[in-house]
Amino acid sequence: MLELSSNTIKALGIFGRLSEEQEKYFDSLEDKYCQSPNNSLKRDIFRHLTLTFINDATVTDVRAELDLLCDLKRFLPLRLQTKKAFVMDEVTIPGAQHVAIEFGLEQTKELVDFVRKRAGDKTVATWYTKVVWFVPKDNQQAVIDELSNFNELVFKDFYLVSNKQDEANTIYTTSQFLFKRM
Repeated sequence: MLELSSNTIKALGIFGRLSEEQEKYFDSLEDKYCQSPNNSLKRDIFRHLTLTFINDATVTDVRAELDLLCDLKRFLPLRLQTKKAFVMDEVTIPGAQHVAIEFGLEQTKELVDFVRKRAGDKTVATWYTKVVWFVPKDNQQAVIDELSNFNELVFKDFYLVSNKQDEANTIYTTSQFLFKRM
């Protein structure tokens, strides 16, 4: 039986997902340089580009996000020229750090403006993507050096997820829509 007392989802959002080739490349860097503080965290959350984020989402929010997700197909694949790799703190685990790749917001302006028209203040304009997670300080420069010739992020799909950016919490993806909306 469905829960009768709850009508919200803790968190809901649309996120860009990297190409499989790029995910494998970043996985190989993690295998070489990283130590997850907890094995369940390693490769649990997929690398992503945040487009929307809603706390305590309602069923109406889910419907609106699905409509938006369908209409994002025209932006795929999303190719972003990179600027540089840098170290970023993990906000949920003190002392943990990741290597992220920066790109210019001007490259996502049309996409973000499109999303903002539909999602308003639930829209997120992100200028980076965390690509190599849980990098010990001693290995951070080596990872940055390996990424020095990496010049393009390719997002192959957009995912609507609840609570966590992983496969188990994926509700639907843009590529699963078989028709073009009129």
